Amino acid sequence: MITAYVTQKTSLNHFREVKIRPLKSNFGGGPCNVVVDTSQRFQKHMGFGGAITEAAWRAASVLPAAERKKVVDAYFSKDGLCYNMARIPIHTTDFSVEPRTYVAEGDSELSSFDMSWDRDRFDFYLECRQAAGGSLFTIAAPWSPPGWMKDNGEVQHGGKLLDEYKGSWAQYCCKFAKGLADLGIKVDAMTVQNEPEAVQRWESCIYTAEEEALFIRDYLHPALVENGLADIKLVLWDHNRDAVVRRAATSFSIEGVRDLVWGIGYHWYCCDKSENLSVVHALYPEKALFLTECCVELAYDSTTGKSSYAGVWEHGERYGRQIINDLNNYSQGWIDWNIFLNEEGGPTYVGNFCEAPVMIDKHTGAVSYMSSYYYIGHFSKFIAPGATRVYCGNDALSMLYTVAYENPDGKKIVVIQNTSSKRREITLTVDGKGTAFTVRPHSIMTLVID
Repeated sequence: MITAYVTQKTSLNHFREVKIRPLKSNFGGGPCNVVVDTSQRFQKHMGFGGAITEAAWRAASVLPAAERKKVVDAYFSKDGLCYNMARIPIHTTDFSVEPRTYVAEGDSELSSFDMSWDRDRFDFYLECRQAAGGSLFTIAAPWSPPGWMKDNGEVQHGGKLLDEYKGSWAQYCCKFAKGLADLGIKVDAMTVQNEPEAVQRWESCIYTAEEEALFIRDYLHPALVENGLADIKLVLWDHNRDAVVRRAATSFSIEGVRDLVWGIGYHWYCCDKSENLSVVHALYPEKALFLTECCVELAYDSTTGKSSYAGVWEHGERYGRQIINDLNNYSQGWIDWNIFLNEEGGPTYVGNFCEAPVMIDKHTGAVSYMSSYYYIGHFSKFIAPGATRVYCGNDALSMLYTVAYENPDGKKIVVIQNTSSKRREITLTVDGKGTAFTVRPHSIMTLVID
């Protein structure tokens, strides 16, 4: 039995169920062959998720409680996108209304540490977790230490963590994890630094690969052990996949670091080189490998008061294409950036407007679901955590993307994306049995095969 779901550019009926003829033995080939072989098995799937930023909770907070629950459920519930992962920044980011930290200026003993001003965001996280059934794999990530801990004296514009404050900063990260634990929020994993090679006009801090490795080995890991947090998994890099091979190889050349690092996080900005992930997997097959941030940036037009290009269909196609390519190159999970933003693509105190899969008008409360929401759903709703990627290839020359998984319950999931403006006649063969169907232009199809 095959059940198929389609989302198409020209239709308002997303995840539309369509009929596909059952698989039959000795089915002949066709114009475009998609072949699935479940005996060839690859990485296990972790899941999908998004970031719980200040901007996300502020965007959602304009809604009445019942409406807010609907949009949260649209991501995290079993009837929504089935998100089971979350990324939670340590204090503020560019998607905050102002830069803030949890300690007073110069307090290296951290006696003033206080997260109470951030409590609304943490409560919003708990709403999301409840919608997810009570559990989210959660990754904490810092954008910058307090400015007085850095050589440039500010949280923005890069700078480096001063040697004399490395121990204090490691303890600060531990205090964040323990503060969340006091609220019933478990941090499962932690990165050292968001985008450690980027000097940004917002919160940022620079680490070389060697500096990140030594901070893990000599400061962060010992601090976690000292604070009874040794079960928190450490994630390297948290930056673009164009440099992920170089970064991992250099960091893991430092004695003892490879044994302390559980996974490698990457972002999608700057390049589409998903093949770099396969290189990392070949070098370090024991490491979890997953995307920790992606989004579509917007240009805000002050003359009209609107963000240009929001809702363009190609944004969803970009998600679909890159998810498929990354999964086919050993990525185990996908964590999007802000789960909600307002109609401008904020709030952001630096004007770094972006598109979220769900946008909420702060004036009217109108909720808009972007094409990216539906494209993500064609994977997250159907590929279960613990699923195994299986071989899936196609002989199309271009503009057709395919990936396949076997879920823990034995169901096979095949995702086919057609980015061309023409219909594609498909012959699908799964373990020697085949069927034929049409994939519409600018569409994505998920097949569930019992």
